[in-house]
Amino acid sequence: MKEIELVQNQVNRIPRGKPFAMSSIGEGVSYANLRQVLSRLVKAGEVMRATRGIYVRPKEVPYLGKVLPASEEIIKTITKQTGEIIAVHGAEAAYRLSLSTQVPMQTIYYTTGNTRHIKVGNLEIILKHISPSKLVKPGTTTCLVISALWYLGKYEVNLEAIAKIKQRLKSEEFSKLYKYIENMPAWMAETFKQYQRENENG
Repeated sequence: MKEIELVQNQVNRIPRGKPFAMSSIGEGVSYANLRQVLSRLVKAGEVMRATRGIYVRPKEVPYLGKVLPASEEIIKTITKQTGEIIAVHGAEAAYRLSLSTQVPMQTIYYTTGNTRHIKVGNLEIILKHISPSKLVKPGTTTCLVISALWYLGKYEVNLEAIAKIKQRLKSEEFSKLYKYIENMPAWMAETFKQYQRENENG
C-alpha cells in the first residue's frame, strides 16, 4: 500500500470532531510524505490545522455545518504533543470561583511553553506564557485558586476573597490550600494565614 493511502486510512479512522497530533499517525510513513498528505487534506477541507502538529477532523452537522471540538479537547492534544503544562487562565479561574463577575471574552490559557495564538475555524485560543512556579498542582482546584489570586493581585486579595473561595470549595479542597502556603507569594500566603487565625479565634 502506498504511503499516501496509509496516511489517508489512518486519518479516516479518527472520529470526526476529535483533534489529533501529527505524531499519533503516520506509522510506516516518511515525515515528508506525512506532511504532504496532511497538507493536501487541509486544502481539501478534510482536516483543519489547529497549530503546529495538531489537526482536527471536523464533524459535519446538518444546518450547523462544521462543528469543532471544545477548546479543552484541543488543549489536551497539545499537551500530549508538546509536554508543556497548560492551565486555566486567572481571569477564567476568578470567574469560576465567583471572585469576579466579568465573563472572559477570550479563550485564554496559561502555558509553560511559548505564547501563541491558535485558530481553528471560528475558534480562537490564546496560550499565554507563565512561569512554572506560578502553576501549583496543575489541573487541580489548588491551581485554579492560586491562579485566580495571582490574577487579582495583592490589592484585591483579602479576607473576603478567601471567604468566598471557602464557600465555593469542599472543605477538604479548601484545607489542601494550606499545604501549599510555601508555594504562594508572601502577600497571598499571609492573607490565608490571617484568615485561618481569625477563623480559629472566631
